[in-house]
Parts: sequence; structure tokens; C-alpha cells
Amino acid sequence: MSYPRRSVAARDWFTRARVRILEEHRSTSVEPLAIRIFRPGEEVQMVQWGPAGLEPETDMWLTSTDISAAHIIPADKVDVLEVLEAQSPEDDA
Repeated sequence: MSYPRRSVAARDWFTRARVRILEEHRSTSVEPLAIRIFRPGEEVQMVQWGPAGLEPETDMWLTSTDISAAHIIPADKVDVLEVLEAQSPEDDA
């Protein structure tokens, strides 16, 4: 999922999606310390989010909104199959 680039998000935003892993990727969470290997073809629910006032960053997907416990994978290593829930960084105008 990619939102149009703008200088800053007008509001807090998020995307929750079902994605398919395209290539193997090794990720380590911080708390608790855990290693996870994502494998090609695996389907997972992942999230992206950001606060109002900052440029939307959509170059990675996370397994959780708890950044310490999340495993992270670059956006170019996943294919978004279905957006389950989203709020755009743009104002509802």
C-alpha cells in the first residue's frame, strides 16, 4: 500500500493488510528478543502507521504496532493481497 507523497500527514494514519512474502527475510524483534524468518509464499497480517505532522513512511511493514515486539520486513519483499483496514494520512475533505 502506498499513499501519495506529501510533506506531512494531515492526521494519524494506518494500514492493516494481508500480505504475501515474496522473498526470504530475517527479522529480529527487540523485546522479547526473537528471530523470525519470513519465507516466500507465507501470508501474514501486517501493519504500517504514522503520526500526523510527519511524512508518511511506507517502505516497511510490521507484525505489530508494538514497535519493540514487532518484526519488520521491507515493503519491496511483500505483495499486498488485501487491505483489511486503513485510514489515509490525508484530510477527509
